[in-house]
Amino acid sequence: MSELGLYRTMLVSRALDDECMDMLARGLPVPHFHSGAGQEALSVGGAAGLRDSDVVIYSHRGYAQLLAKGVPLEVIARDMFYKAGGSNAARGGVMHVSAPEIGVPGREGVFGARFGMAAGFGLAQRLRDTDDVTVCFYGEAAGARGPLYEALNMAVLWDLPVVLIAENNGWSVNSRTEWLYPNARMSAVWRGFDIPVTVVDGNDLGEVRAAVGEAVRRARAGEGPSVVEGLTYRLHPHIWWDDAAYVPAEELAEAQERDPLTLTRAALVAAGTAPEQLDALEAEVAEEVRAVLAEVLAGPDAQWDVEPRIVGVAGV
Repeated sequence: MSELGLYRTMLVSRALDDECMDMLARGLPVPHFHSGAGQEALSVGGAAGLRDSDVVIYSHRGYAQLLAKGVPLEVIARDMFYKAGGSNAARGGVMHVSAPEIGVPGREGVFGARFGMAAGFGLAQRLRDTDDVTVCFYGEAAGARGPLYEALNMAVLWDLPVVLIAENNGWSVNSRTEWLYPNARMSAVWRGFDIPVTVVDGNDLGEVRAAVGEAVRRARAGEGPSVVEGLTYRLHPHIWWDDAAYVPAEELAEAQERDPLTLTRAALVAAGTAPEQLDALEAEVAEEVRAVLAEVLAGPDAQWDVEPRIVGVAGV
């Protein structure tokens, strides 16, 4: 996908965020919504360019991850609002979007169990002698769970084709990253493991793509797992009911100046894309997302008697 295409995916994710935040401000329900605003470069750069047969285990702010992997916006929105035509027949909402035919098997039901899933998919890929990979996104809270260490031990011992992407957005709910990890670096927990660790500017799309691309190359070549830690910032509260009063105003303002959408747009302009073209693209995406949400919200609710799809993940 071109840089402009990646920017468009980032815009779609942000526009979805903006529309949901606007609905919440108007007192309208948005079930179990976690904003991904501020993390789009890390999400899109980490998931774009993978094959359908590659597996992505997305995070709870992973709308951009799902979009970059190929899940249609309409499906994400239908799952979010428990509408007919979603991926899980209203059994899991947006936290459990499932598109196994393109390598999105869904998320864990027990928080932090994603790491065992990632190792399991990686083991299946190796046993089937493919060069597919598993990419697992996670945040500070999940990374503080014990299953991470068990899965890392398996991945390193067996050279599993797993790429772990740590989303260091400064906060674990309302606890600062430095309260959970030495030197505020999630990658500090891997000390002692024989595993490559790369720390990148998670707001720089090009830097993320380069680091994840190298990690994926290693995994495909049978060289084992890698970790990429992206330093970014959560621009909206943890969840819809959180007023984020604990976030210093000056810190948030500084983070907003490094908004990944702003930085990516500037990079596109510097590379020769006309600002007028980007203005038109941004307006087009905003209208497209509004139209999709309007159609989804006007549609019928999902019925509980509909059986969920049981489909094997491509290549696994």
